[in-house]
Amino acid sequence: MTGRYTENVLKPALRFGGAALLALAFVSCSGVPSSPEGAAKKMLRAYGGEKKAARLRNFAAKGFIKDLSSETVAKSYAFDVYRKGSLYKHKVMAAPVGKLTDVIVMYFDGTTSREWLQGKGIHTIPSMELGLLKYRFPDCIQWAQTAGKTGKMVPVKKGDSVVRIRYTDGSEVITIALDRKSWFLSGVEITNTSDTAAVYTESYDHYTDIADIPFPQEFKATFRGAPYYEYLLSVVDLDADLPDTLFRVTNEDTIELFGPAQEATQAAPKK
Repeated sequence: MTGRYTENVLKPALRFGGAALLALAFVSCSGVPSSPEGAAKKMLRAYGGEKKAARLRNFAAKGFIKDLSSETVAKSYAFDVYRKGSLYKHKVMAAPVGKLTDVIVMYFDGTTSREWLQGKGIHTIPSMELGLLKYRFPDCIQWAQTAGKTGKMVPVKKGDSVVRIRYTDGSEVITIALDRKSWFLSGVEITNTSDTAAVYTESYDHYTDIADIPFPQEFKATFRGAPYYEYLLSVVDLDADLPDTLFRVTNEDTIELFGPAQEATQAAPKK
């Protein structure tokens, strides 16, 4: 989902050309690669190379997700998230007095997103941001290595703290932002050309080293310009044992609510 993407008078055109040359000069003098491929490789090196970047696609993490609907009192809920290649799952848990009172489970099998709600069971939901995993952290790091032919460097302006690359992948327009000091992924912006108002953004901050690999602790997203979610991961395990059976609703997800869940026997269908 990315944003909005001109006088035929000679002098303004010349001024524009001069500005473009100045921008290019600034890029070359500041150590910023001139090509999308060069910038993507610099990002990959910042994460320790291909092997270390690949490890980021498999992890288990725990933290807290902010209740963005609460305008007067700051609220947050326990949040667990799991990744294994194209498989994804997260749980949001409410335990106001130390006892679990509610759970929401959402999971993605690489094709279809499903959600489990107390009293409603499992139902299929629009994939939304889960259908965009390859453009987001951590998949984007490796995806950008092969997307260079469709990428264009966005002119860097003096004072910019990030370098942006804009890619086109079918109907999706993806702009990634790389921090100019660390070359870590700072954020992504994704727009579908069929609905350019439906802009999805996700930003990454407060990087820490996990097994000597940079990993962001803070994730913030917006959709159509409004806050969408915000969570902080305090514990990340890149060596967790994650069987495929984890990526569905399991007894462990709901047993504290009312015992084993009947839905736990319903695995996500294989692709």
